[in-house]
Amino acid sequence: MKKILVCATLITSLNANAVLGPIPIYLNTEYRTDNPAIGSLASTLSFNADDIKATGANTFLDFLATVPSVGLYNPHGNIPALFMRGGESDHTLVLLDGVSVNSADSINGAVEYGLTNIALSDIAKIEVIKNSGSVLYGSSAIAGVISITTKKWADTKNFAINTKFGTHNSKTYTLLANDGDKDGFVRFIHNKYDTDGINAQTADSSGEKDSIDNQTTQIKLGNKNFDVSYLKSRNKTEYDGSDYDPVLNKFVMNPDKLADRKFNKLDMNINKSFSNTWKAKLLLAQTTSQRNYGTNATTVGDKYKSITLTALNDIKVDNALFTVGLSRLEDANTTNNLKHISTDLFVNWQKNIDDLDMNAGLRYIKHNKFGYHNVYNIGIAKELDNSIRLTGNYNSAFQAPTLKQVTSGTQINDLKPETAKNINIGLTKSHAWGEIGLSLFKNKAQDVIEWIGCDPSWSNCVYANQGKYTAKGAEILLDANTHGYNINFDYTYSKSRKNDSNEQPARRPKNIAGLTISKQYDKFSPRIQIISKSSTLDGGVELGGYTLVNLSSGYNVNNDAKVLFNIKNATDKNYTVANGYNQLGRTFEIGLNYQF
Repeated sequence: MKKILVCATLITSLNANAVLGPIPIYLNTEYRTDNPAIGSLASTLSFNADDIKATGANTFLDFLATVPSVGLYNPHGNIPALFMRGGESDHTLVLLDGVSVNSADSINGAVEYGLTNIALSDIAKIEVIKNSGSVLYGSSAIAGVISITTKKWADTKNFAINTKFGTHNSKTYTLLANDGDKDGFVRFIHNKYDTDGINAQTADSSGEKDSIDNQTTQIKLGNKNFDVSYLKSRNKTEYDGSDYDPVLNKFVMNPDKLADRKFNKLDMNINKSFSNTWKAKLLLAQTTSQRNYGTNATTVGDKYKSITLTALNDIKVDNALFTVGLSRLEDANTTNNLKHISTDLFVNWQKNIDDLDMNAGLRYIKHNKFGYHNVYNIGIAKELDNSIRLTGNYNSAFQAPTLKQVTSGTQINDLKPETAKNINIGLTKSHAWGEIGLSLFKNKAQDVIEWIGCDPSWSNCVYANQGKYTAKGAEILLDANTHGYNINFDYTYSKSRKNDSNEQPARRPKNIAGLTISKQYDKFSPRIQIISKSSTLDGGVELGGYTLVNLSSGYNVNNDAKVLFNIKNATDKNYTVANGYNQLGRTFEIGLNYQF
C-alpha cells in the first residue's frame, strides 16, 4: 500500500488542457498522453460513439471490419487476428481503458479472442495508432496500438435497451443503466451477442453449424478523479478441427470442437491535479483469463493472471510538456507457476515552436528474464504554405517472448526478444471541405519469433527466433464533407517479407481500400461502405481478392427510439479469407435502440 501511495503522488492525470503553441497540447484523461502534437506526428484514426453506431456493428470485431486499414483477419470458426500495416499478428497492442487485452493464452501473444471482451455500446472513443508505440505503451506495440476508452458518467438517458436480430439467427441484446455525473456516477452494461453461424470449414461434410456466443458485463463507479470498474467476459466459439487418431496414425476431422474463453478485469484509476502545470494519474489493474478447448471444450487450458501498475506525470515546463511514467507489468501462468516481470521507466518530451512541432521519448526496460533494453522515438512536424503539413518520425521497439512461447508444456524454448525500427513520413493538405493525407512507412523487425510446431497432443510446442521481417508501404486517407455528404476513403499498400523470401506472408493482402459515404436525410441516416482487398496467400494457397458492399441506415422515430437496418455483403459475394474456411454470405439485420 505504501508503494501505491508513493506512486499516486508521482503520477499524472491528464484532464485539463494547456495551450503551449500553435497546436494545443492537452493534459487529458486518457491512459497515455495522446494529444494533437503527438497525434499529428503519427498516422492516427479516431472514432467516437456516434461513429461506431453509424457502422451498424454488433461487436467490436464487426466494427474493426469496417476499418479496412487495420488489417483484420476474421474467418468464421477460426481465431481472429490483426495484421496492421502488414505486420505480424502479435505486433499490435490492444488496450481497454489502458489495460492490455492481448491474449496470454495465445501461441504468440496476439490479441485474438481479446477482441470479444469489449462491449461495443459502452465505448466512448477508439484510437488506432498506426505506428510503433513502444516508448509510451511498452511491449507488443511494434506495428501499432488500438486504444479503447469506455464511457463513464451518464451521457444520455439513465436507461437504454438495444436489440438486433438478423440472418443465421443472430441476436444482440444490450442493457444499460447509469446515473450521476463527473461528481459521482455509477454505470452498468450487459451485452450479449450470439449466432447459429454457418458450417465454417469446407472439409467438414457433417453440415453442422458453428455458433458464436459472446457475453460481457461491466460495472463502473467513481467521479472525475477516481473510478473503479469490474468487467467479466465469456466467449464460446464452435469450430471444426482435427484430432490425431493413433489407430489410423493420422489426423481426422472433428466438427464438435469448442473454444471457451473466460476473461475478468478489475481496474482502478486515480487522477490528481497538483497545479496548472502538474497533473498525475495512477492505474492499477488485474486481469485473469483461461481458455478451454477441444471436443466440447473438455481440454482444460492453463490459467493466466496479469497485474499492471502504471504511474504517469504530465509536467509543463515553459513551452514544453514532459510525460514521465513508471510501469510494472507482471504476467503469470498460475497453473505452472511461471512469471515474467517487466519494470519500465519512460519519458516523453514535446514542444511547439511557431510552426514546428517536436517530440522525443525514451523508455528503459528491465525484464526479469530478458535483461535491460532501451527504446526511443523522435518526431518532427512542419507547417508549410497552403495548409500543407509535413511530418516524420523514427521509432525503435521491443517485444519480449510470452510465457507460452518460452515454456510450452515440458518444452523449454531458448528465445531472444524481438526488436524493431520504424520510420514514417507523412504529408497532409487541409481544405475547406476536409483533409487529404499521404503516409510512407517502413517497419523492420529482428529476431522474429515463429511457431515451429507442436506434438500431436498440442501440449509441447516449439518456438524459435527466425530472423528478420520487413513491412513497407504507403497509405492515402481522405476525409471530406461536401453538399451534406460525408466521404471517407482510405487505401493501404503494404509489401511484407520474411528473411530473404520474395513472397508476401500469409493473410496479408498488399492492397486494401475502403470507401464510406453517408448523409442525413430528415430522419434517415443511410450509409454505404465498399471494402476491397487484393489476393492473399494462406497455407501456400493463393486466395482471390474480393470487394464487399455493406449498407446500413437508421431511422429516428423520436428522441428516444431509433430503428436500425443493415445489409452486409449486399452483393452476396462468395469470398474466402482463410484457406479451407467459409465466410458468411449476404446477411440482413434489423434492430431497435430505445433510451428512457
